[in-house]
Amino acid sequence: MDKTKQTNPNLPVLCAAQVQSAMMSPVQQQIAQATRSRPGQPTKRTPELIDVILDQIADGRSLLSVCQADEMPGYSTFNRWCREDPELLAAVDMAYEFHARTLDDIADDILSGGVGSTGNLMRDKERVAHLRWRLGKLNRRFRDKVQMDVVQHQPVILDMSTIMGEGGDGV
Repeated sequence: MDKTKQTNPNLPVLCAAQVQSAMMSPVQQQIAQATRSRPGQPTKRTPELIDVILDQIADGRSLLSVCQADEMPGYSTFNRWCREDPELLAAVDMAYEFHARTLDDIADDILSGGVGSTGNLMRDKERVAHLRWRLGKLNRRFRDKVQMDVVQHQPVILDMSTIMGEGGDGV
């Protein structure tokens, strides 16, 4: 009897997706869970639905969190819509402009001890540092400014007789 074909009846049979999931790190599993396709989610694109999504992005929510709501399309569905429609992609870019402004306001609120503050100074400083770093990635208005000095060098033409001179040392 061929021993390679025998299986242990006490071990569960795993499908390929389960094996792949077991090999992923916890962070990869969370990302896969958050961005997975969700059968039954509304995929009918309407102008009203797009307006709601863009408004929520502009209000500071991430696209990932917006797409987690049951009445919203899946994350991958919305990204597909953006790939297929340049006008939608431009509208999303504009929403992220306002998203950056909202995050800047949130950072200011945290630093001033407002509603977004946790009351823990070190934690608030870390949150604001992260927000400011993220703002620099989202919008060039919030990037660290780099000063560059441009110096122009003029060519100098020397006469060989001046260089050689009488003493050979250029004098």
